[in-house]
Amino acid sequence: MPQAYGGTGKRLLIVGQQTFGWSSDVDKRASDPIEWLMDNYDRFALGREYWASPFWQAAHQLNEKLNPESSAASFLWSNLIKVDQDGERPTQEVEEAVCALRLLPTEIEIVCPDVVVFFTGPRYDDRLRASFDLLRLVETDKTFSRVIHPALPHHSYRTPHPKYLRLSKQSDTLTRLADRANQVGPQDSRLCCRGLKDLVRFTR
Repeated sequence: MPQAYGGTGKRLLIVGQQTFGWSSDVDKRASDPIEWLMDNYDRFALGREYWASPFWQAAHQLNEKLNPESSAASFLWSNLIKVDQDGERPTQEVEEAVCALRLLPTEIEIVCPDVVVFFTGPRYDDRLRASFDLLRLVETDKTFSRVIHPALPHHSYRTPHPKYLRLSKQSDTLTRLADRANQVGPQDSRLCCRGLKDLVRFTR
């Protein structure tokens, strides 16, 4: 977890659709595969070398709008589906087996974000609802919906994938979303995050 995350004005979690492959230089001889993966994640640095990517451009732009005085590496990123097959959405059998582990809800409980933005688009609404029982989507803008569930902060939204927003010339969606997310919500998620300081303290 980035050290800057805990000190931002609005702790932001970006959620993508699924992974897009893993590093091509996987060291199968690593003595500690988990440690190797964590180091690889650190080196990826929130898409530092992928500035041409609509996804990473949108993620950094949104964080800058929510936290203009914070560093570029002050938000978190995850995926709705934790694996892919050949860079695409996995088969239903694989997807259901992986998502049954409930990794994303657990991550959200641990890192306790103030704002969650699902860059997943409507094609993944079935998985979103399956991941959060009784979840509701309420359209609040022509291009994004509010995601309502007890496990999510008040400011949780689902938008089309940033590539679609760019191709359809709707990139101003990020500005409208940030304006809404900067409004004070009915709850302060920081009150429920007693363990966050300890979690940040033990990260590199």
